[in-house]
Amino acid sequence: MKPEEVDPRVYQVLEEHGINSDNLHSQSALDLEDQHFDVVITLCDKASNECALFSDSDALIHWDFKDPKPHKGAQGFRDTFDGLKSRIALFLMLNGEEPSDVLGPVELFKIMSDPLRLRILMLIEDEKALTVGDLTKVLEVSQPKVSRHLALLRDGGVLQDQREGLWVFYRLSDALPVWVRHTLATVRNGNPGMINEEKLKISQLTDRKKPGFSQHQVLV
Repeated sequence: MKPEEVDPRVYQVLEEHGINSDNLHSQSALDLEDQHFDVVITLCDKASNECALFSDSDALIHWDFKDPKPHKGAQGFRDTFDGLKSRIALFLMLNGEEPSDVLGPVELFKIMSDPLRLRILMLIEDEKALTVGDLTKVLEVSQPKVSRHLALLRDGGVLQDQREGLWVFYRLSDALPVWVRHTLATVRNGNPGMINEEKLKISQLTDRKKPGFSQHQVLV
């Protein structure tokens, strides 16, 4: 299948960030099927299907980014660039020279070093499960920004999502080590002022959808 031409706005955003785009062009996955890649990351369902041919790769990872092309201007591409930059940074942080299947203290505190991400974690640890909509309303930040942080936390193994009908709830991962849960609880209990305002807003949400799964399904 012939690849699509690169949208000119891609080059515009790359140039804004000082990235040389000379000789960059679209390439068909079929042209690369004889090569081995340690990790293959796709950004849309179409690419995910096409890249299934790289079955000998050590990891096939799908990051679901919304296509920015339908939107006018370059802002959608800028948002995608920022989202990719954050996702790649966390991926590299958690898959460094000494990868581990277990979340370690260094990785956890790096994840918690972002103030917004820390507040998201504290709220979810306190409320047990929240949706993107809940967090967007109480934190008063954009939905794409909240979604990016939730995706980073999920991909980092700290959170997991659970769908109930039209709603997707985010909660602490069932596989989270006990010491991580204790650390998060200690941070929340020792710094209640960080989320007091948000907790009040949550209590005032009249249209909040609460999860149907029971507490014992959330707590380990």
